[in-house]
Amino acid sequence: MTFDHCLPIFGYVDNSRYCNTNMTCLSDKNFKMEIKSLSRTILICLTTLYTALFIILSLWQYYKTYTLKHEYLYESEKLRALESRCKSEDTMSSETQEMIYFLKNTKHLPNNIVKDILEVLEPENRVGKALHKRQTSSSLHAMFQQLLTMQESILEQHCTSSNGTVCSRGIKGQPGTKGTKGPQGLSGVKGNHGMPGDKGLPGLNGLVGDPGYQGPLGPQGDKGQRGLPGLRGVPGMKGEKGLKGEIGDPVIMGLKGEQGSQGLRGQKGDIGLNGTPGLTGAKGFKGQLGEMGQKGDQGPKGPDGKVLDEDCACKLKQQSRSNQGIQVGSKNIVIDCKNSTGLFGLVTWMKDSSSLDPRVKLSSDKHQLTIPDVLPNDQGNYTCFINGRKIATYELKVKGITKYNCDFEAGDICLWKQVPSDNFDWLSHRAGTTSTATGPSHDHTIGNVRGTYLYIETSSHNQNEYADLVSPLMTGNQDRCLSLWYHMFGSDIDQLEIGIIQKNQTPANYLVLQVLSGDQGFQWNRMNVTLSSTSDFEVSIRGYKGKGYHGDIAIDDIIVYDGKCQN
Repeated sequence: MTFDHCLPIFGYVDNSRYCNTNMTCLSDKNFKMEIKSLSRTILICLTTLYTALFIILSLWQYYKTYTLKHEYLYESEKLRALESRCKSEDTMSSETQEMIYFLKNTKHLPNNIVKDILEVLEPENRVGKALHKRQTSSSLHAMFQQLLTMQESILEQHCTSSNGTVCSRGIKGQPGTKGTKGPQGLSGVKGNHGMPGDKGLPGLNGLVGDPGYQGPLGPQGDKGQRGLPGLRGVPGMKGEKGLKGEIGDPVIMGLKGEQGSQGLRGQKGDIGLNGTPGLTGAKGFKGQLGEMGQKGDQGPKGPDGKVLDEDCACKLKQQSRSNQGIQVGSKNIVIDCKNSTGLFGLVTWMKDSSSLDPRVKLSSDKHQLTIPDVLPNDQGNYTCFINGRKIATYELKVKGITKYNCDFEAGDICLWKQVPSDNFDWLSHRAGTTSTATGPSHDHTIGNVRGTYLYIETSSHNQNEYADLVSPLMTGNQDRCLSLWYHMFGSDIDQLEIGIIQKNQTPANYLVLQVLSGDQGFQWNRMNVTLSSTSDFEVSIRGYKGKGYHGDIAIDDIIVYDGKCQN
């Protein structure tokens, strides 16, 4: 076989040898091997190129599929939003349906008012349709505002008519029904599975190589290494055991010492100070502003309004009421906001154009307030409001306010006096006392750290020393009641005494009427003592120091009124 067709590749023929342009000549057999190697290289290059083109086409196809999928989902969401918007324009809002249901079942409004409101709300008439169309884009709060505006117009119409009865006292409304739970959101669309990749093409089998020539005979090998040493011989026999040595002298051990006596028990430590309050948490991020609703259609202009009474939605009878007076020191006085206007909503109270005293308690629906114990400063006008509109004003008169009463809020002790015959004085103070684990944390009158009270400081005096607080002179032959609030908390509390000093007598010669001793708990307690004497007298309030500094005694809200004390 000749290879003349390969001469252009290798160059020329020299004595049956084939040479390339680099003057390297190959034999016929080596030339065949060279051709096979070149064929394998070309085949590998073509296979690699085909694989790269296939990968590029697969990636381009995946990209187009992903893009078309997201365009489809986007258009589907737009279509769903348009369908829900169209449905909302033809259906009544759930808030309007709940309001119509409430009005149809309520028993606390006159039937003629309910009928007028239903004519406005129900979508069968022209005004109701316009209203519930606007409510589809408004909140529940806005819907109630529109309802209150329409209710005021209906109230005005009934109040100006000859037979209007809206101002009659209504029955207390029942609690509203619990709102229905909103529907669960739709689940997101599950993504499509990716397309499986195509299986790669199998590689071509390599060409079988020619058998190699037998090599020439190798040179003679080197001389072998020296052999390993022989095995170790058997060990000799074990020798006889030696004689045992003598035992040494034992060490003498010392005697065990006696057990020591038990130490004395230490004194109980003071209660630790209150820990510092924790840091205020970081303020949360402000939520995103919601989308602005569509502006509703402008309604027709209503008729000119009529002048109404400033205290009510219509011209009511006088709402201000007064009583003959409540005895100072009375307990649990209740004032009720009697709503006869037909309005409903948020109830608030004020006393003499100011907020209520913290001692005053409100019922859960805010329609009743309770004064737990009547003090002189509870006298005044109490006004209740519904949705900011004044409903009624009640005047509370307090009887038994005398010159002997004192709540210490002015920073002084009123007409009472400190006396030089005692060991130390009562101190005016706010908030907690300077000693730990004793004394109040606030006063009784106001109920917070701004209020003032009197107390004895027991950290710097001797045991059994005392402080006196003495009243002005009172006339005899007349029963009186002394009422005061006291605070006795601490492990070293001694005693608090109430007594009277007859005219022209010294505090050392006074008659003890009542005594309280020991810890009475960490709260303000009330004491009532009947004062009775045939001659003029003064009242003495005496506080004793105990064995330690945990013995601060406090008093507040002294009241003296005529007559014996009542339970």
